[in-house]
Amino acid sequence: MANDPLFDIAGKRVLIAGGAGGLGRVLAAALADRGARIAVADIRQDAAKDAMTALSGAGHASFRVDVRDEASCNEAVEKCRAALGGIDVLLNAAGAFKLAPATELAAADFAEVMAANTTGVFLMSRAAARAMIPAGGGRIVTLASVSSKVANPNYVAYATSKGALVQMTRILAMEWAAKGITVNGIGPAMIPTAMSEDFLSDPTRAAYAVSKIPAGRLGAPEDLIGMTVLLMSKAGAFVTGQTIFVDGGRTLL
Repeated sequence: MANDPLFDIAGKRVLIAGGAGGLGRVLAAALADRGARIAVADIRQDAAKDAMTALSGAGHASFRVDVRDEASCNEAVEKCRAALGGIDVLLNAAGAFKLAPATELAAADFAEVMAANTTGVFLMSRAAARAMIPAGGGRIVTLASVSSKVANPNYVAYATSKGALVQMTRILAMEWAAKGITVNGIGPAMIPTAMSEDFLSDPTRAAYAVSKIPAGRLGAPEDLIGMTVLLMSKAGAFVTGQTIFVDGGRTLL
């Protein structure tokens, strides 16, 4: 793939919000291995630095971002431009995950999930677009979820936040298509990460999650690499406004 110009991402300047998390870290490494230059941004500054230090190649950067804060998002884009010389791709990988029956979920917890998963994507995407438009365009890729399409009990906060991302992706794609920016989402099935560790630690819940995936297994972070590369490469230049499910068939049920 590295030698195929359709999928060549060498030299792409990529800002990953949530780049020190389970999915963000794997994708950062995969993109760096293919020649991209990565700015790892995360609310945990030390973790962002650790993730950046582990990347192959040179010319990477790391810094703190709180996607819930407008000024922090704007600053992250400016730091990326200063460190990498610009921004070609924004990968939204930050998020929060809280499960509870709707009658028991605290309003503050619902608001926290919406702030991280939905408002955060808007703030990061808007900041990136403001930099990309004068430069002639770019790519925005957001990690959504099968929860935007399927209904599971106790998921009212998380699923609502991810469902909103699907429509946000469509609206932003419509607004920015003529400005050279594509906006897409990737919807994975359940993947074992630090975020889902508590849920999957219960054997009954883990078995339930697998039973809902026709492929017969949970997802893996590596399953998302190919789609991410496609959406930020020449091969994905005419794809916009889509949420593409990489889910082993989870959304077929």
